[in-house]
Amino acid sequence: MKRGWIALGMIALAMLLGGVEYIYVTSNADAYIKMLDSADEKMKKLDNRFRKQSGMFNIFMFHSEVGHISSDLAMLRQYARTADTEDFLATSACARRKIQDIKNAKLMKWENIL
Repeated sequence: MKRGWIALGMIALAMLLGGVEYIYVTSNADAYIKMLDSADEKMKKLDNRFRKQSGMFNIFMFHSEVGHISSDLAMLRQYARTADTEDFLATSACARRKIQDIKNAKLMKWENIL
């Protein structure tokens, strides 16, 4: 009889731990999905805004620079959709650097004037 109680206790413990695991995994997965959806939505807004304003950017700077940034933003949207964190962060840093370089090139500095 003692073995039956031990077996029943182990089954109950396994079910309890399985329930805790299920709750932990599903709640975190839902949170990550919401974050990814939010990132995708932000990337969509950023990409759309850049596309709308790219005509003016093309007037003020080289077309290839605008094309590279546009390409990076499109890749960022795809990485956000597929949850490819490493590539998302790398491409985000690259796009940020390109945009910052464009901004720095237009600053009134001696290096830019000469």
